[in-house]
This record gives sequence, C-alpha cells and structure tokens, in this order.
Amino acid sequence: MAAAQVKQKTLQLQSVDRHDNLSREDFIEHYLKPGKPVVMRNFAKDWPALKKWSYDYLKKTCGDVKVPLYAEAFAGSGNDYLSSSNFMRFDEYLDLIQKGPSNLRMFLFNIHQNMPQLCEDFSYPDLNVSYLKKFPFMFFGGKGSHVDIHYDLDHSHVFLTQFEGKKRIILYGPDASTHLYRHPFTVSCNVDFRNPDLTRYPKVLDAKGYECIVEHGDTLFMPSRWWHFVDYTTTGFSLSLRAMPNGMFRRARGLWSIAKLKLMDNNLSKIIGPKKWYEIKEAWARKKAAKL
Repeated sequence: MAAAQVKQKTLQLQSVDRHDNLSREDFIEHYLKPGKPVVMRNFAKDWPALKKWSYDYLKKTCGDVKVPLYAEAFAGSGNDYLSSSNFMRFDEYLDLIQKGPSNLRMFLFNIHQNMPQLCEDFSYPDLNVSYLKKFPFMFFGGKGSHVDIHYDLDHSHVFLTQFEGKKRIILYGPDASTHLYRHPFTVSCNVDFRNPDLTRYPKVLDAKGYECIVEHGDTLFMPSRWWHFVDYTTTGFSLSLRAMPNGMFRRARGLWSIAKLKLMDNNLSKIIGPKKWYEIKEAWARKKAAKL
C-alpha cells in the first residue's frame, strides 16, 4: 500500500521563466548571478541560422561529413560516456531521423572543428560571460530519443538554442544532487526521468526543480552544474554555446570534475569491472540519499 501511494506522487517541478525581450542587465541580475534558468526569445533573434538552418540546408552544406552517433544515454555507462556507438554520413543520419522515431543521437558535436562554415551563421551576445568559442556544440535526435539527467562535466554555463522540433527539459539545481542519487565521481545518476521509479528513489520527490518546452527560436540558459534531462518530443536539433563559470575556484572545480571521471571513475571501472563498480556506485548513492 505504501509503495502504491508513493508512485501516485508527482515531481516538484515549476515552469522556467520565459522572456521575449530580456535585457542584458536583467539577465545578469536575475538569472546569471543567482544561477537560475531562463528561456530567452531574443538571445538568437538576429542569427542568420534561425532562417537558414533547415535539414535540406545542412545536408547540402555538410552532408558528406561523417558524424558520431550515440544510442544510449550515460546512466548505464561504466566507461567514458563520450564514447560513440556508431558513425554515419551526416546527410544519411538526417534522412534517418526525419523518417520516424530513432534512439540515435548526435551529442556534443563540435561544429567549430567539423563544420566551421556553420559558425558564420551565429554570434555570441554580450551577457557578461566568457564564452568558449572553440566549443559550439550541436545536438540532433529523433522523436522519442532522450538524454539521461546529468550536469556538464566541465561545469560550464550553457545557452541552448532550439531550431527544428521541440524538446522537453527537466532541470534541478546543484543542491539536488544527493536527492537525485548522484553516482560518486560522476555527473550522472540512475534515475530514468521518462518514468522515474519513485519507490526505489523516493528522495527525488523532495527535490524542487523546473520544467520547460523549447521550440524554434527559444534559448534556454542552464547555469553551471545544473542537472538537465532532455526528451525529444519531436525530431529536432539545437545548438549550445558554452561559457566558463565566474571565478577561479569554480573553474578549478570544473577541472577537478573532469579529473575525477577520467582518472578515478574510469580506472576503478577497469580495475573492479564495469558492472560491479556500477553496482557499488548505485549502492553508495542510495545510502547517501537515505541519510537526508
């Protein structure tokens, strides 16, 4: 009976603020400084990319580029979560996801390195942040694909602009990490936000988060270390511009986050075995959450 009652409860999610014309000053004061997500309509309003970047345009411009594809999200990974599962010509991949549902995604695809001509179609708005201009990443996915909840390894701020299609995004702040059962030495957890098991992970119910739908022309600001789950409600693609967190301490913490995954998590996985090490991390996360 108790388990059934838990399953009937819902997540504590509120809507992300939305602004059609958010000023630089208001963004800095109300969202950047306090570290709060927001959807902006004017961030990318002058970009040529908003009109130019269609599937046909991308096929014509960059169709022959071979791109890495990812079939799974990171929660079950015992090794480097950036390891791709497949490669395909870009135009063939776009044809594939346009035909119907697919779990194959392009993830963290650096167009500065691989499709530099696209970088002429967008700019970096002055919002008092230090953009990482060598790392503009694009994301593509078919309807029904998703990215497990995680936060970015280097602790960057992320400005995610949606082009084709729609995404549903759930966000939680850094203080929710234990409630989300974060695995030690990683930036991920085992909670599946498509249908969270609230009997196994009851502390998720105590975490307060946000939810939004992004569509063409929307830019979602995700502050440093914010957890995000991404669900492709339709086939689509987006571009993320990244910025370093303010302050040397926060930047150093991002470097330490990378080191923990690369040196500790990956090596322990090799020594203990991926399955056994994963079970240890899962038990560790559940024990820590139980103490809340």
